[in-house]
Amino acid sequence: MAWKENYYEQLILKIDQFTRKFYINQLIRGSLYFIGLLTLVFLAYNFLEGQFYFSRSVRAVLGISYLALFAGTAWWWVARPALHYFRLGKLISHEEAARIIGMHFSDVRDKLLNVLQLKAQSVNYSDRSLIEASIAQKSMELHPVPFMHAIDLQRNRKYLHYAAGPLLLLASLLVFAPGMIHKPTQRLIQVDREFEREAPFHFILQTDTLAVEQNGDFTLRLRSEGTAIPAEAFIARDGYQYRLQKEGPELFKYTFSNVQRDVAFHIFSGAVSSPEYVLRVLMKPLIEQFEVRLEYPPYTGKKRETAMNTGDLIIPAGTRVHWTFRSIHTDQMSMRLSGEKAARPLQRSGESDFSASHSFRQDDAYALYLRNHQLPNADSIVYQVRVIEDKYPQIDVEPFIDSSQWKLRYFAGTASDDYGIRTILFKYAVRDKSGAEQAEKSVTLPAETVAKVRDVRHVFDIGTLNLQPGESVNYYFEVWDNDGVNGSKSSRSEVHTYREVSEEELAQQELANNEAIKDELSEAIDDAKKLRESLSDFKNKLRQKKDLEWQHKQSLEKMLQDQQRIQQRLEEANKRLGENIQKQQPEDENVREKQEQLQKLFNEAASQEMKELMQQIQQLMSELNKEQTLKMAEQFESKSVDLEKEMERLLELFKQLEMEKNLKDQISDLRKMADKQESLSEKTEGDKELADSLKQQQDSLSKQLDEFGKKQDSLRQKNEGLKPPRKMEDRSGQQEGIQKDMKDASQELGKSSKEGKSKAAKKQKEASGKMKEMADQMEQEMQESDQEQAEEDARMLRQLLENLVALSFDQELLMKELGRVNSQTPKYLSLVQDQFRIKENFRIVEDTLDVLSKRVVEIQSFVMDKVGEIGDNFRDGLKHLEERRTGDAANNQGRIMKNMNDLALMLSETLDQKQKECKGGSCKKPGSKSCNNPGASGSGKSGRKPADKITEGMKGLEKGMQQQLERMRSGQQGTAKEFAELAAKQAKLRKMLQELEKENSESGHGSSEARQAIEEMNRIEKQLVNKQLSNEMLKRTQEITTRLLEADRSEREREWDEQRKSETGTNIERKFPPGLEEYIKKRQGEIEWFKQISPELRPFYRNLVEQYYQGLKKQG
Repeated sequence: MAWKENYYEQLILKIDQFTRKFYINQLIRGSLYFIGLLTLVFLAYNFLEGQFYFSRSVRAVLGISYLALFAGTAWWWVARPALHYFRLGKLISHEEAARIIGMHFSDVRDKLLNVLQLKAQSVNYSDRSLIEASIAQKSMELHPVPFMHAIDLQRNRKYLHYAAGPLLLLASLLVFAPGMIHKPTQRLIQVDREFEREAPFHFILQTDTLAVEQNGDFTLRLRSEGTAIPAEAFIARDGYQYRLQKEGPELFKYTFSNVQRDVAFHIFSGAVSSPEYVLRVLMKPLIEQFEVRLEYPPYTGKKRETAMNTGDLIIPAGTRVHWTFRSIHTDQMSMRLSGEKAARPLQRSGESDFSASHSFRQDDAYALYLRNHQLPNADSIVYQVRVIEDKYPQIDVEPFIDSSQWKLRYFAGTASDDYGIRTILFKYAVRDKSGAEQAEKSVTLPAETVAKVRDVRHVFDIGTLNLQPGESVNYYFEVWDNDGVNGSKSSRSEVHTYREVSEEELAQQELANNEAIKDELSEAIDDAKKLRESLSDFKNKLRQKKDLEWQHKQSLEKMLQDQQRIQQRLEEANKRLGENIQKQQPEDENVREKQEQLQKLFNEAASQEMKELMQQIQQLMSELNKEQTLKMAEQFESKSVDLEKEMERLLELFKQLEMEKNLKDQISDLRKMADKQESLSEKTEGDKELADSLKQQQDSLSKQLDEFGKKQDSLRQKNEGLKPPRKMEDRSGQQEGIQKDMKDASQELGKSSKEGKSKAAKKQKEASGKMKEMADQMEQEMQESDQEQAEEDARMLRQLLENLVALSFDQELLMKELGRVNSQTPKYLSLVQDQFRIKENFRIVEDTLDVLSKRVVEIQSFVMDKVGEIGDNFRDGLKHLEERRTGDAANNQGRIMKNMNDLALMLSETLDQKQKECKGGSCKKPGSKSCNNPGASGSGKSGRKPADKITEGMKGLEKGMQQQLERMRSGQQGTAKEFAELAAKQAKLRKMLQELEKENSESGHGSSEARQAIEEMNRIEKQLVNKQLSNEMLKRTQEITTRLLEADRSEREREWDEQRKSETGTNIERKFPPGLEEYIKKRQGEIEWFKQISPELRPFYRNLVEQYYQGLKKQG
């Protein structure tokens, strides 16, 4: 029975599967109907709306009907089959399904329905076996039949055209005529609006949003679309109409400027109008006003300042800025500095106020960001902050050198800073010969308060450093400011260096300067001669012209430039002469006086009168006429001739002075070599040093003598160029004899024997004696030459004076006769001839005086000026006499006579001076050996202090005791005479020290070191009398010398302190030279002007003023 039931159940299952496929078939066919019908209705409604532009009510009916149709068809054709498929709702029965299956399969027909009916009837029968057997048999027969094939889904293809046709039509319209679908559909959907029938065109906005920030500009762009293109379009807003700007055939634009509120508008062109639009205003966050408080660093001395509505700032470094902003329409405000990655919110105080603060040390920028709910993207405002850095201090110091004190340095200038100077230091450091620098020392310049500008004045005496030859000192100024932000900063002035040169270097510098002086003077004289020729040619050409031409002015200007070049050469020569005088400081008083007199003549030669004449000619250059130009040219020529003569005189005087100094230096060098040779002979006799060392010293002296000989030859050549040359014999024979002795001594020393040393010492003494003799002969020869020259000069001066007085009388007599004679008589012509004769006679005087002035430095330059004035008056007087202008001629003659008398008086004074010099010793007879320095007493050492003499005497005594001790060690016992001489020297030095100590004690400046030295000298003196000498005595003698040196140093320090105290009582600081004082006053005036700059000026403008001020100083 179980298998029979199984067939039946399978049959039922197959019927259920058929049912599901049945509903799928209905769903597919219904969907095609649904799509096709709705698409056709949609197209029909769109077509009708596109053609008739239904009213809102009709469009509402159409819309509702479409929705109803959609709902009904969707339920019937789509939703209901879908529900039945999932066995929801009322389904077809198995019997109905059997009938449908039976209709499809001919073999089945009513079998399936009979099986179902038998199954239903079996319930009413008690014995169902027969029925169930029949059911099972029929079920088995139906089991192979595929019920699912009764429904063919492929047959739905014939219904596909119901949906495909409308869809294809819709797609074609969307592609090729989208307006036929879009526009009617929009109108059908928007049933609440009325739509007018479309015009041939309409306007489309190109702007995405209709919103603008308050106070901003908004540009509205639109285009027209349709079958027609409007020629123009207008916008209607605020009751006014405005024409749109056309950008293209279909493009228009309009700009809303400074929009303050919402604006309603619409676009129209003819009868076509757009819908109404609204431009919405977004309220912009704004800063209504703000306050800036500036808190300056305390060290600047500036008070706090407040500024309103000033965002860009120019402030000193370290300034703290406090902002307070008052805003409107602002919800949030923040600030970002240029160096920060993110903005920092400002502190809110009150409803609309924000505040912030920041300190600035360098240039920066800050941006302010403002936000509100309408504009969440912050609007920004950027301001610049320019920070004025605290500048480095400046110092401008000029060094000045006193011509009388070469090692004294004066400094004057100014130091300045933008806010204040803290301190000014003068620093110096000494370097030894190897270049190693000692510890730097500094001196703080006094200052009462911190100032922006300070006057710098300082005196540095290099002589107090006691530099040795080859050592140098570097010195400079250092100024520190009061920068309270970055720390005090410093600047240095130019570093100056002074180097102590050796005697050899000084001699080389002097020689170079001498040659340069002679070259400058020679070139200046050549230029003066060329200038004189140019002036003469200029006057001749000018006399041939009626008027002054441009070429003449050009020639005159060139000659002025030539004259200026001559002045510059003369000033350069004068400068070099001053350097020689400052650096050399010759020991000979006579040479030093002549050097000073010569420099005075140099200063007078570069006269201010010539410079003023040149300036006057330059000023009148554009206004001069022919007569004025000739007059100026004659004055110019006269002054140029005088200057030429004066330069020739200076050149000759300089050569003579150079020769005199060189001769005296040669004599001094020869005496020094003689002393060295004598000292070397003593060393050779003492047998203390090795022969090789003594030989080297002897060879060095030989080389020095060779150099001496070369200098002598050079001096003889220079002497031949003097006018007149000095008396100077050739002493090469004597020099050869000395050289031979030195050579023999060197050869004997080379033998390294005791006998050789003895012979060498003898030759050395002979060479020393010959050198001293030669020095004496050279000195005597020089004195004889000076005496002869002085006598010749005095004789010429007397003769010149007599001739000048005679000419003065002749001029006076002629002047009286001219006053009594008529200018139209023959006698007048005779007197004019007499005037010519006097002029010619005076020319002889002039030539003689010119020759004499080149030898006698005492003849002042104003003497030659008088000669020039007399010559000018002779020329003008003769011209006036020829023109018979007796009044003007008499005036010139009076001046001639007066100037002759003045000249005679000047020459008389010069003659008296020469005679006094002769009486003082410079004109004594040959052989007197008198020095050429009247007024000096004793030798060169006579002027030294007694303490110096005692110290030198002790050193000599120590040397004698050392030699005596060495002889005693070699076995030679000292004689009584030798010990007595040592004791006598000791006693003499002791008495001198006792007298000196007595004087010091009486003045209250006694020295314990001196008293101890006297006691020790007494003990040593007694031991020497007793012929006692030991190393211990020699050591005590050295200690005495040391004590004397300490006592001498203490005395010098005491005197210096007293001098300093006395100077302090009268003048706190060393007095500057007058010329430097004038510079200080000028600089002080500039400082006072600078101090008057208003402190209220902003830093930027104050810096501009300072830069302008500094620029003016540099130009000046």
